[in-house]
Amino acid sequence: MSLVAINSMVALGLQLLFGFCGQLSIGQAAFYGIGAYASGLLTIKLGIPFPLALICAGLIASIVSLLMVPITRLSGVYLAVSTIGFSILVHLVLKNEEWLTGGSFGLIGIPRAEIFGYKLKNPIFSYLLCVFLALVTYFGLYLLEKSSFGRAIKAIKQNEDAARASGLSVTLLKSQCFIIAAFVAGLAGSLYAHEVRYLAPDDFSFWKSIEFLFMVVIGGVGSLFGAVLGAAFIVILPEILRDIGDYRMVVFGGLIVVFMLFGQAGLAGVVKTFMSWLKFLPRLLNKKIHSESTNNRVIPKD
Repeated sequence: MSLVAINSMVALGLQLLFGFCGQLSIGQAAFYGIGAYASGLLTIKLGIPFPLALICAGLIASIVSLLMVPITRLSGVYLAVSTIGFSILVHLVLKNEEWLTGGSFGLIGIPRAEIFGYKLKNPIFSYLLCVFLALVTYFGLYLLEKSSFGRAIKAIKQNEDAARASGLSVTLLKSQCFIIAAFVAGLAGSLYAHEVRYLAPDDFSFWKSIEFLFMVVIGGVGSLFGAVLGAAFIVILPEILRDIGDYRMVVFGGLIVVFMLFGQAGLAGVVKTFMSWLKFLPRLLNKKIHSESTNNRVIPKD
């Protein structure tokens, strides 16, 4: 459940970038990994306390995301390919620079999260920390979505040329979305580092970026709640299917295809439809009861 909260943070940031702004990025695992290694190295090498390392991890990831500013002029598949290249580049750095990251052996000895001098040894406390930061991220992005900034980036998604003709600074707004999404991914990476306490380069490969994209698409493009549902689906379902052995990934892939049939609404659309049915059910029952009482009414004779 801690991993659900951590992954939902990255998915929420990607939802801002892809679901609201329409920028298809397949490089969020890079910022996730940068945040994780930054937080781990700051606490191991420099002895920086966890809260400060958490903020620094987000800031470092967002500063590195400035390298992505030139490619914000691209769109569609060209932008996706550029972010894939960036993700592969970061993965290679994490894997080969042994003097800094530990290379293929990974980074070990990361301490547990510590707040106000209290080390979170109990998994429940660590889980509550992850959930708290995920909730802060959710409501922060919710307020951002409802603001003028949110309306502006949605206009870019609908028609970039029309948004530019309306006076919006498209490149600046896209860059800001990349920076915010990278900052959130960096925070999530820091939480992950202190949750598992060991980092391996393969945890932040290109396929991890694909996994984050699955979370957004399966949960529902353009829905913050959908990003959380998608994260829960991607993290929990393979564990539930683990008992069926080698067939679990076959079933998992099949379920992904089935959910794709719901279109952009995804799991959030399914939940919304189900809730509308629940609201309609009492009316249907009342109508049926009223109809039966009318049919059973005895009409007196003259």
